[in-house]
Formats: sequence, structure tokens, C-alpha cells
Amino acid sequence: MTEDAVSRARAEASRGNYTSMAHLARALYETGLGPREVMRECYGTDFPEEFFLLAEKDPDTLDLLIDFTNQPWQLAIPLSQGGPPPEPDSRDWIERRAFAYDPQLVPLALPLGADTPLNGRVICYHLDELSADRPTVFGIWKTMSIDDEIKRYDVSLLEIIHRHHADHLRLLIHQRHLPSNRGTGSVGAADIGEAQELLNRIEALQRALHHDLG
Repeated sequence: MTEDAVSRARAEASRGNYTSMAHLARALYETGLGPREVMRECYGTDFPEEFFLLAEKDPDTLDLLIDFTNQPWQLAIPLSQGGPPPEPDSRDWIERRAFAYDPQLVPLALPLGADTPLNGRVICYHLDELSADRPTVFGIWKTMSIDDEIKRYDVSLLEIIHRHHADHLRLLIHQRHLPSNRGTGSVGAADIGEAQELLNRIEALQRALHHDLG
């Protein structure tokens, strides 16, 4: 990849257009850069280590109660693993909407599961916070109407994912002990065990992160 080609890709890239960002990321990978350098070039700031820990494991394969976005995750796929797909999937509308709402927002994940406090929100980084070396996450309703306020969570992405799954586990335990918990759709021991396993999986990621940073 020539310098002119990289310059053109950089000039054409817009965070509101996944395809242009994927093209830029691939062009940067072809110059020999790694994921950390590519993300810095694409977003103008460093991303926290928790992001790369999740990206390296391919977050969609973790089977968490989370729907992960195209950007920034797909841009962190090196060419040795196929590189960023040229086109986004159906979650692209969330990224476009977030960028239009606030160009500094970096949408990351949509928590899944009914009746948890984070359900219906889009969890984001904010470029101003990342530039200050803070992995703070924010939440905004996925409707992102003009009246919706951005909620600041003074925790990291892994911590907010842990909180979401802990809330889900508590909800299942509560439902299991209700007198109405019977018949089709009732919560059983297997459901509790699966939710606990998800929480264990996240805690293992947190330990791995602390070990890497230690």
C-alpha cells in the first residue's frame, strides 16, 4: 500500500460510514501497523487495554448477553485474521445514529435481556475521555432522540458488562423463587447455572486484564 493510497483512504474516511473506516483500517494494516496503532490512526487516540483484550477474543464468540457493534470492533481485526469486513452488518444503524447524535461517541455494545437496568441503552466510549486516558463508559437510549441524555458510568466497559450480567443473574434468582414461577417459561436451576457461567467468564476476563496490566 503506497503512501498516496493511505492518504486517500484517510481523506475519505468518516466514522459515520463504516465502509470508509474499514477501507482505512485495511490500508493501515497493509503498511505493517498492528491493531493498537490502527485504532489510534482511525480514532485519533489510544484505546484502553480492555478493548484489545476483548477484540483479540472476538467478542461475538463469547456468547455474552451483549450485542457488539461493527465499529470499533471490526476495525481491530488484523489482516492475519482476515482484516475488517468491507461491509457492516445490521447493527450499523446504531453507529450512524450515535455518530449523528454526538461525533465523539464510540458505540460499543447493546446489553440484551429484559428488565435489566442497562437494557435498551447503547454503551459507548467517548473520545474526549479516551484522550484523557480514561476508559469511562457512557450509556444512551438507543432511540437517541434529541431529549435523551447521555448517562455517565464511572466504570470501564468490562465492569459495566459485569454489572449487566450480575443484574441478570439476580433477576433470574428472584424469578425462580416467585410463586408464579411454574410451567412454560419458568426459571430453573439450569438457567441460573448458565447465567452464573456467563458471569464467571467475564470475571476471568477481568482477572486476565489485571494480570496484563499488573
